[in-house]
Amino acid sequence: MKVFIFDYRRFKKQLVLLSAVVICALFFSALIYQQQAVTTTAKKYAIYKVKTDKKVVALTFDISWGTKVPGPVLDILKQHNVKSTFFISGPWAVKHPEFPKRIVAEGHEVASHGEEHVNLSEYPKEVVRKNILTAHEKIKEVTGVEPNLIRTPNGDWNDMVLTTAEELNYKVIQWSTDSLDWKKPGVQTIVDRVLKKVEPGDIILMHASDTCLQTPEALPKVIEGLKQQGYQLVTVSELLKLGPGTID
Repeated sequence: MKVFIFDYRRFKKQLVLLSAVVICALFFSALIYQQQAVTTTAKKYAIYKVKTDKKVVALTFDISWGTKVPGPVLDILKQHNVKSTFFISGPWAVKHPEFPKRIVAEGHEVASHGEEHVNLSEYPKEVVRKNILTAHEKIKEVTGVEPNLIRTPNGDWNDMVLTTAEELNYKVIQWSTDSLDWKKPGVQTIVDRVLKKVEPGDIILMHASDTCLQTPEALPKVIEGLKQQGYQLVTVSELLKLGPGTID
């Protein structure tokens, strides 16, 4: 007959060890769950610039109306052998097809500026979707190009707008350097603002609508100044190949 002797001290140590293991397991499980929750609910962001150390920037233009400024802007870009990205609205593309066609023919990138110039975040998802798709079809009809970049009117967006754009295979592109040419502050002010603020990976905002009559005069100085600083000017899609898009 075997006699078992209960070792209380040993049992107590094992119990303490087991409790510690259970507590650690619970702690790490909670930590993993919290990290997953943060990842799942992480806020979406539009792309304002690209993270890179290379002195490369994208010069971009918004166009929603007019015929006086687009031609001179395209002439200047051609003279300086610069390729840019043009965010054009659907109505403008249909009304003045000669300009979107020229943009494509001269090697620039065509992107969307939407259909109506409204703050999309203030509308339901169905309206946002229709806005993007309507402009998409008009731009495609005129240029033969299916854009996959969009700059939302007024730079306005929220998670719903970003999600809707992504579902339609679009990236939402904003800007990190604003020339403020739309305010018509004076040619030299436009030039100085760009050249003093610019950093590697920046997306530069300019306009080629008829409200921005100072842009054609400022543009050559902006291009020359950027090149003197050692910057290469590319399209947004080319810039995105250099690194991840970021908000700052």
